[in-house]
Amino acid sequence: MPSPVNIGALLTAGLRADYSQAFTPRYQGVMARIGSVIGEVPSDKLTELYGALKSPIYPIRWDAGSEMPSKDVLSVQISVTNRDWGRRVYLPRNWEDDQTKTAWQVARGLGQNWATLPERLFYQFITNTTDADLLPVITSSYDGTSLYSASAREGASSGNIVTQTGSSTVQQVITDLFSMDARFNDFQNAESQPFWDPSDCNNYTVFYGTSMNLVMMQAAKQMVVQGKITGTSTTDVSTSAGVNNTIIASGKSVAWQMSQRITNSAVYTFLTGIPNEYRAVARQLRKGMNEAIGNWETSDHTRSTGQPYVQYDNRETVFSFLFQSTVKIV
Repeated sequence: MPSPVNIGALLTAGLRADYSQAFTPRYQGVMARIGSVIGEVPSDKLTELYGALKSPIYPIRWDAGSEMPSKDVLSVQISVTNRDWGRRVYLPRNWEDDQTKTAWQVARGLGQNWATLPERLFYQFITNTTDADLLPVITSSYDGTSLYSASAREGASSGNIVTQTGSSTVQQVITDLFSMDARFNDFQNAESQPFWDPSDCNNYTVFYGTSMNLVMMQAAKQMVVQGKITGTSTTDVSTSAGVNNTIIASGKSVAWQMSQRITNSAVYTFLTGIPNEYRAVARQLRKGMNEAIGNWETSDHTRSTGQPYVQYDNRETVFSFLFQSTVKIV
């Protein structure tokens, strides 16, 4: 027998409802925080296949008296299987006696919280963590390697991972961000040509954990810092030039996103403003959220036990085809 929502504490006559919503989570703008970096791909079957010609074709010299040069074009393919997501909430047979009159509202709040699923999947995918409630396995990108790898890949000797110089000072953050910027510009295609046009590498979104918030905000907002007289804390206005914030001065556009879902000092950076197919993480949506209510008219369970219920389900997953639009600093 499934356990219904326990409303025992809400049955006392005269109970006030002022704090009845105190534990209702507030998730505003969930998709807005990741929407600039995650691709959206519709799906119409259980498993989708994605393929692309890997090798671009460039002109080369054609010497007199020789046959016009030709080229083999390589292709790659991945498969992505959708996952089913669902949950049901039972209410007790006497749920109408809830003095706050919120039991049904809270139960249906499951539908509102469904908006967090893409975000939870996104963070599980980029952090490559195990979660018994989410993806059972993190799939590979087109090259058969995890989303992030420090092995040589596509022109970058250390892949799309940059070694962190530190996580406690503004200068360390700035140094690492520009190492990240250089890494994006290091990527090459199969013909050893630049993968990105330099204009693609001017807009970033940076995801980091709560432990990094102060130094990240200092790096984001700190203006000109006047130098000090050596060995003292005294500002030397006459002879010591101010130190500029290189991030701001460079003209790079950086969006800063803090999340408790990142539990260490790792920093995940993504290019923004690029086409959907170039985004490193994509959401494959087979079926949108569906609500079903079990009551006296629709459910044998409710007629047998007196317990109504509400349930939600959908079908989707996240995956990576390209990895070149994200760099991890760790």
